[in-house]
Amino acid sequence: MVLRAGVMAPDVLRRSAERTFDVFAVYGISVEGVIGQTVLEACRTSESLAAYRQIRLSSFGRLRGAGFAVLATFDHPHFTVALPDLSEFTVARLDRCFDDPIPNPASAPPG
Repeated sequence: MVLRAGVMAPDVLRRSAERTFDVFAVYGISVEGVIGQTVLEACRTSESLAAYRQIRLSSFGRLRGAGFAVLATFDHPHFTVALPDLSEFTVARLDRCFDDPIPNPASAPPG
């Protein structure tokens, strides 16, 4: 499984990919691999996911099948999904690779 924090609004994805390009010269978005654990465990143990109320799920196969390279970057379980460009078509194709947003199972209920 592949997990992305947030709802993946197109403008947010573009800004994130532009920041990645500015530093690493590749358009990309950060995701986490859910490897050897459950989604709940991944959300509970990830400092970067804790601040998000919603997450989106995909798979390595779905992303690669849609033509996106998924690169192991930084510390495990971090990956970068590389984008060829930031066109509306590419961003929409990426969005279709992910399930609809669901509540982050590790976030505290409002109260």
